Amino acid sequence: MKIKSLSLLTVAVFGVMALGAAPSQAAGGTYSCKGYADMGKTGSPTAYSTCKADGNGKRVAQHRVVLKCDQVQGARESVVTYTRYGNWAGPNERSNVACAKTKNFLRGVSVETK
Repeated sequence: MKIKSLSLLTVAVFGVMALGAAPSQAAGGTYSCKGYADMGKTGSPTAYSTCKADGNGKRVAQHRVVLKCDQVQGARESVVTYTRYGNWAGPNERSNVACAKTKNFLRGVSVETK
């Protein structure tokens, strides 16, 4: 009798804990992520990424935006391409990044997930 009551109590406790977990905060939910680029206030390219809950998306625990920038250097104007990475953010948060402030141009935007 004591074993049955203990097992029923255990099932009740775990059932309440399972109901308390929000699906949007569950680790590794399915999301679709997109990256967006814009010109910042200083005229340099900026980018951000967001993820939205999607039943057909892929499992995402974190995401970040990747920004490729072209910088013009020197008197002969040679172009150097470099990559900037945004901060790792949760699915319901934004990841932001910007190119340097002078003589920079947007080359591409993408999103990394893990």
